[in-house]
Amino acid sequence: MKYLRRCLKALGWLMLALGGLVAVCLVALIAANWNDDALSEAALRALQYTPPTEQALEGNGYLILMGLDAPAGGDAIGDAMALGRQRLARAIERRRWVEAHGDRQEGTPARIPPPHDAGEDVLPTRLRCPTEAADCFAWYARHEVEIASLAHTQSAVLQRLTGITSAARFSNPAPAYLHAEHAPFGVLVRAHELWLAQASLAWNQGQQLQAMDMVGQAVQLRRRLASGADTLVAAMIAIAMQHRELRWFSAASALSAQPPPTAVTEAIESLLSVPTESLAPALAGEMRFIATAFYLYRNAGLTAEPAQAPPTWWQRTFHKMSNLGFLPHHTLNLSIENKQQVQALSSLPAHQLQTAFSEASRQWAEDGPCSLWMHFRNPVGRCLAVIETPSYQGYAQRIADIDGYRRLVLLQHRVAVEQVAPPDMPAWLAKSTEALRNPYTLQPMQWDAATSSLVFEGREKQNQNPGRSSTYRVRLRG
Repeated sequence: MKYLRRCLKALGWLMLALGGLVAVCLVALIAANWNDDALSEAALRALQYTPPTEQALEGNGYLILMGLDAPAGGDAIGDAMALGRQRLARAIERRRWVEAHGDRQEGTPARIPPPHDAGEDVLPTRLRCPTEAADCFAWYARHEVEIASLAHTQSAVLQRLTGITSAARFSNPAPAYLHAEHAPFGVLVRAHELWLAQASLAWNQGQQLQAMDMVGQAVQLRRRLASGADTLVAAMIAIAMQHRELRWFSAASALSAQPPPTAVTEAIESLLSVPTESLAPALAGEMRFIATAFYLYRNAGLTAEPAQAPPTWWQRTFHKMSNLGFLPHHTLNLSIENKQQVQALSSLPAHQLQTAFSEASRQWAEDGPCSLWMHFRNPVGRCLAVIETPSYQGYAQRIADIDGYRRLVLLQHRVAVEQVAPPDMPAWLAKSTEALRNPYTLQPMQWDAATSSLVFEGREKQNQNPGRSSTYRVRLRG
C-alpha cells in the first residue's frame, strides 16, 4: 500500500506539472496571438476590387468570352457580350455577398451557369482527334462532312472567337472571390479545336493560305487567353490549347512531300517563334483569389466551413484551440509574400527552376514549419500559408514543357524547309541555338534515328500525349 500511495502521489504531481505546463503554453499562445498584424500593402492590393467603368468595358473581348455560350440569335457577338455583362453583374453581387457574409451559402445570389455540357455541342468528343492518332489531318478528313456541318451550325460561336481576337482589349473585369465562376472555357476549348479541324480540311484540299489564316487566328486567341489569364485554370487551359496548335503544326510539317509555298512557311516560322507566355499573370490572379479567404476567416476563424451536422464537443474544443493560434492578417501577409516569391521563381529560365524551387521550399519549411513549439505566434496560419506553395513548381514546369514542345516543332519545320537529310541530323542539331535546345538541360534536342523523329523529355505528365507521357516526339516528313 505504501508503494501504491507513493505512485499515486507521484502521478498526481506529474499531472499537476503537466497541467501547469499546458497552462503556461496556453497563456503564451494567447499572449503571442493577442494582436494581429496590419495587412501589408500587397495584401491590401490583392483584396481591392473596383467595378469597371463603362468605358473600361467598351470593346473588351473578355465579355464575349464570358458570354461565349449565349444562344445563337441575330447578333452573335452582341448576344455574347450581353450575357457576359449579366454574368459580370452577378459576379460583382456575389463578391459583395462574400465580403459581407463569408462562406455562408444561404442567400447567396444565384450564379448564371453555362448550359449542361455546352462544349459537347460545339465539337462532340467522338469527333476530336484521339491522342494516339498519328495523323489528325487524316482523322478529320474521315469526318469531313460532320466537321463542315458543325462549322455551319456553330457559326455564331466561331464568329465570337473572331470577335475576341479582334477586340480592342482583353482583360477579365470580374472580381475574384470564394466560389468564383469561370468563363465557359469548355465551349472555348472545343470551338478552338473546331477551328483547327477546319484548318486541317482546308490544308488537305490544297488551300494552305486559308488554313494558315484560321490557325493564325487560333494562335492569337490562345495568346490573348494566356496573356490575360488571371487564374491557374485559365493558364492551364491555354497550355492545352497550345498543345493542339503545336500538334497541328507538326502534322502540317510532316504531311507534304514538298515544302509549302514561301508565304506559308514564313507564317509557320513566325507563329512558332514566339515563346510560351509566362505564368506571372495567372499567379497575380491567384494572389487575389487567395486573399478573398480573408473574408471567410475574418470573423469566423477556421470554423467558417459549413458543417453537415452540429460539431461535437471535441470538434468545438479543437476549433477554439486552433483559432487561438491563427491570425488572419498575418496569414494573408505570409501567403501573399510566398506567392510573390513563386511569381518571381516562375519567370526564371527552365534550367534554373528545380534548384530555385528546392531552395525556396527549404526556406519555407524553416520559416513556417507546422509546429507550435517552433512558433507560438500564428502557428496554424504559418502552416496554412506554406503548405501548398511547393506544388507551384509543377505549374511552372508545365509552361517549360510546352515551350520545349514548341521548340521541337519549330526544329521539325526548319528541317523540312532546309531539307536536312537524316544522316546529317545530329550535326545539324548540335549547331542549334540555345533558344531551340532542351530548356531544362540546354543540350540539343534528341534525334531518334530508328523512328526518324525528334524527341524532348519534359518533366510533367501531359494528358494529350499517348499514355499521358511527359515525352514529346515529332516525326520528320516522309
